[in-house]
Amino acid sequence: MKNLRIINIFVLVALLINMIGITVVFAGNNDIAIRILEMPKEVSKGKSFELEVLYKKLCDPPLNKVYVSIDKSSSFYIDQSELQIIDLGNIVDNEEKKFPKKLKLVYKGTGNELTLVFDYEKDGSSEQCVQTLYLDVKEKKEQSSSDTQTDTSQYKPNFRIVNKVVTQYEAASRKMLIDVPIKNVSTYTAKDIQVTLTTNMETSPFSIPSGYISIPISEVKPDKEEKVHFELAVDPTAKKGTYPITLKLQYNNLYGDLFTSEETIYVKVENSEKTPGLNLKGVKISPEKPVAGDKFSASFEFENLGTLEARDVKVSLKGFSNEGITPELSGVKYINSIAGGKTGKVSYNLFVSDKANTSSFPIEIAVDYKDEFGNSYSDNFVYYVSIMKKTQQKASLRIDNISVPTQSVSVEKDFSIGFDIINEGSVKASNIKVSVSNDQGIICKSQSIIMVDSIGAGESKSLKFTFNALKEAETKNYPIAINVEYEDDIEEFKGEKQTITQYVGVFVENSKSGESGSTPRIIIDRYKISTSQAIAGQTFDLELGILNTHKDIDVGNIGISFLADEGVFLPGAESTSTIFIDQIKAGNRVEKKITFVTKFDAVPKSYVLNINFEYEDDKQKQYTLKESISIPVTQENRLEISEIQAGPEAFIGMSVPVSLNFYNMGKSTLNNLMIKCKGDFDVQPGSDYFVGNFEPGRSDYYEAYIIPTKEGQLKGSVVFTFEDSMGKVIDVEKEFDVFVQGQPGMITDGDPMTDPLIKEQMGMESAVKKGFNFIVLLISVAGLVIIVVVIVLIVVIRKRKKARADLYENY
Repeated sequence: MKNLRIINIFVLVALLINMIGITVVFAGNNDIAIRILEMPKEVSKGKSFELEVLYKKLCDPPLNKVYVSIDKSSSFYIDQSELQIIDLGNIVDNEEKKFPKKLKLVYKGTGNELTLVFDYEKDGSSEQCVQTLYLDVKEKKEQSSSDTQTDTSQYKPNFRIVNKVVTQYEAASRKMLIDVPIKNVSTYTAKDIQVTLTTNMETSPFSIPSGYISIPISEVKPDKEEKVHFELAVDPTAKKGTYPITLKLQYNNLYGDLFTSEETIYVKVENSEKTPGLNLKGVKISPEKPVAGDKFSASFEFENLGTLEARDVKVSLKGFSNEGITPELSGVKYINSIAGGKTGKVSYNLFVSDKANTSSFPIEIAVDYKDEFGNSYSDNFVYYVSIMKKTQQKASLRIDNISVPTQSVSVEKDFSIGFDIINEGSVKASNIKVSVSNDQGIICKSQSIIMVDSIGAGESKSLKFTFNALKEAETKNYPIAINVEYEDDIEEFKGEKQTITQYVGVFVENSKSGESGSTPRIIIDRYKISTSQAIAGQTFDLELGILNTHKDIDVGNIGISFLADEGVFLPGAESTSTIFIDQIKAGNRVEKKITFVTKFDAVPKSYVLNINFEYEDDKQKQYTLKESISIPVTQENRLEISEIQAGPEAFIGMSVPVSLNFYNMGKSTLNNLMIKCKGDFDVQPGSDYFVGNFEPGRSDYYEAYIIPTKEGQLKGSVVFTFEDSMGKVIDVEKEFDVFVQGQPGMITDGDPMTDPLIKEQMGMESAVKKGFNFIVLLISVAGLVIIVVVIVLIVVIRKRKKARADLYENY
């Protein structure tokens, strides 16, 4: 028994000896793990020793061309008599193996870390794995009293980051929390440690006001670890990526010797924040078409498409003209802030000049703002305000009092749809064309197009159409479109077509399809778009009539959701994509309105809006139905026309050039564009210009020659006629003036003496002649006086000479 106890003690001692200094550390990509079998009994500074190292592949793919070297930061290096790089060849299996030979190492005299660097190829690319071993080094113990003969600076503590750096991002406070574990891997105590964090101020996403953060630690004993905690503010505009942070350590040993070291850590930043970006979401003009010479209000709504707050928002209206639109005050408004994903509004009072002669006038909107860090941003928009001339009055038709079947319609049965057309405008509407269109499965038995000569202001007209559900019609809701096209009955707008559209729905039930007549159904029996058609980039209201077609069963807990093809329609401000209705009684209808905004880059065409119904009957049995309606989308036509240039002089009977440039500034094609010139003059043949399809971004030039037939101020216009994406014909006019004179050298009929101009010319000639005669007379008198003076002088001189001669002779 005693012998057995002795054997157990020897076995335990042997195990302890073998376990001393064996450390496995995973770093890098962890493709390779290493360990050592045993440490030598003594390791002295500058003395070499041998070390048995084992390695093992941890990944699945083979590692090729594996080479091992020792990092220069290690406390050991390979003896100069040995190869400095160890070739391990290819590592195919995952079995633990020894290095080809023992490592012959030399101890530098301080520290205890051995860092091995593995370079290799993996899956065709170069990789690197770094592993660090901490060896149990027996060195001279620290002394409690100083020795003047001893160099105490050799007792250097050494710090390393030995475990994982933990980072955590707090989105609410936008702070990055960093915990860095630093370990004293030496055999000497470190005191008065100062850990300082620094970053590259130009590229770092972290905001450090003073440029650094410093944390003190009083003492770290050998082989002990301390965690250093940092809180850094993250710039919300930082780009996603990995950023370096430098840790500088300053510390003393027990003898007061000062040491410094540096470590670099890498922090990954995942930033979901977006810089503020304001978009012009909606414009509301009241009245919608301001009258020249009157005042109107304009409200602009901006949406912040970013997640960061837009601050100190300055909205400036520009592009004003004394012959167009001017602001009541300065045209500058402010919004304190617009949070990410939210909207803000500004309103202005504006005036339209009574000299305005265009159908629309552009307002430039400049928006300047900052984020919470003071970075500046700016956006610019242009909005065109439609202007109505002061004398301009129009008809305005509306479809109302619609009568449709309130219950399901059986196949092979007739049904009727009736409605009133009401003129809410101030003038008579003429050339009214009323038509209906429907899906396959039902037909219009009456005439599908009805022409109405006119409807006076404030008057109405009742119409009725008869339909039939065909035998093969499916059980579903059938939409029917009511289209009304008309003109204003005033000369100025003759030929300018206006259209309105209203949709109604009729539920057809085919008993042969196996559907139960006791199933309660709800349908969209009518719908209307507030703007007739959706305009890309603008909002519209969709008014729905939701009908319970069953004559006996009530339905409740109704949820209605909307989903548009290609995501072209999105819920507008203060609106959602789901409607909830508590109950619809049997045979009753509920009216609902939902606001959508159309994508600004939507291609002009009709889009399907899918509508899903979820509801219960009076016995809480659940049902689901699907509907779809079609909504036409068009891009706003933006035909820009330059100022018209006419010849410098115009005379009766002589041709005068009229020219301009024009541009398609919108996103839709202007189809079959034709340009003509008209006015109180003759136009040379060939002045009509058929452009064809005028694509977005194109520009062109137009020139015509006009021949005035009378004198005075003549008015004319260049007329652009085209079809929009929905086939609607649109006319745009650009007016100009020409002052015409008579023919050069022409004498006007009548008595020349009675013509004021001739009289004026003759008076001027008479005045010239009188002035000339006076000048001649004056010159003549002056000449005569000069001649007399000359004669007198000659006579006097001669007499004096004669007198002198006589005096001389007598003397």
